[in-house]
Amino acid sequence: MLPYFVLLAALVAWGGFVAWRWKSARDFAHEVLAVKQKEGELPASVSPDEFQDLYLRSEGPRGMTYLFVCAAIVLLLLAPFVAAFNAIWTALWVMTGQSPVFETGTLIHTFSIFLAYFGTTVALLATAMRRYHALAPPNFKQVLRDLNGAAR
Repeated sequence: MLPYFVLLAALVAWGGFVAWRWKSARDFAHEVLAVKQKEGELPASVSPDEFQDLYLRSEGPRGMTYLFVCAAIVLLLLAPFVAAFNAIWTALWVMTGQSPVFETGTLIHTFSIFLAYFGTTVALLATAMRRYHALAPPNFKQVLRDLNGAAR
């Protein structure tokens, strides 16, 4: 149980780091806007709120957030997943005559849990990465180009 709590503490620390990165990016957006307006790359009519939103979409730690959410789901669903798997395994084991080879805790049972959990994790990550790339925001150069084109 101690390793689970250590992983949970690491997950909470990682979540704090991701939140800090979002806050840093939000604060940095105002500085970037000031510099870009001073250099003449952006007109003075661009509002800070509009720029901040576009800056966070293009330069925020989006990938890190997706990975954090996946890690949180995988870690927090570990215990319920194993409990459900064991319940199904035991029910099937009882229905098939209770062969000692397939008893809970044997090598085949443990390896089956590993394969099922690993497969579920890979499916979750594949879904998250597909969503990440499907909803990819424009890069920062495109944001600047759009803001200049929209202002003229």
